[in-house]
Amino acid sequence: MSKAVALIGNAPARPLFDDVTAVDVYDLPQTDLAGFSGVYVSQFVDQRALATQHDQLSEFVRAGGRMLFCGHPVLDVVESIPKYRKMSFRNVADIELSTVNPHPMWEGVDSKDAFYRTGVPGQHSFEQLRKIGVAGFYSRAYLVDLPDQATTITGIGPYQLPVDVSYSLGSGEVIVHNGLDLVIFNEPGTTIAGWPRRIFDYLAGVEPGGNHG
Repeated sequence: MSKAVALIGNAPARPLFDDVTAVDVYDLPQTDLAGFSGVYVSQFVDQRALATQHDQLSEFVRAGGRMLFCGHPVLDVVESIPKYRKMSFRNVADIELSTVNPHPMWEGVDSKDAFYRTGVPGQHSFEQLRKIGVAGFYSRAYLVDLPDQATTITGIGPYQLPVDVSYSLGSGEVIVHNGLDLVIFNEPGTTIAGWPRRIFDYLAGVEPGGNHG
């Protein structure tokens, strides 16, 4: 069965799940992506090295693959990828998240759970979370130069500037999360519990409740 492949950067391979293959970005030129359905790009990847494989990644997506890029895209690592733009903000409201359009990978996720990661144990009401504050930002930037067909999934701030976007490329899809690695968002008792598993399932084309092995 096709599986998702994680590009971790120059750190030792640390796959989160047995059915996910971790690939060092410097080994990407020698990696055949034809056997995979999806690619997960970590925020820690060397973008200069990744950009040298622009054609390989673009062809992978055009052939029907799914690619999730996490981090601040500043180089053309894949065709039509939007770019990072720094935000100026003074308070939490300036960078609060909102759902703009649905996407299967975010299905069931409340943006408040992804944003208000307080580090304080236990479940809290929305009012309590706002008083406690934020620990670990989902994003503090937005995306510009979106391709014409791009869909904004998550907006940031009062103007809902794009922070998560999706766009079609050939027969495939590129998803850009302009922030921290999405696989770190996995808080028990919230809507992001088990989210990393669902993310890799989507990239691998596994239907909900399907077999991961």
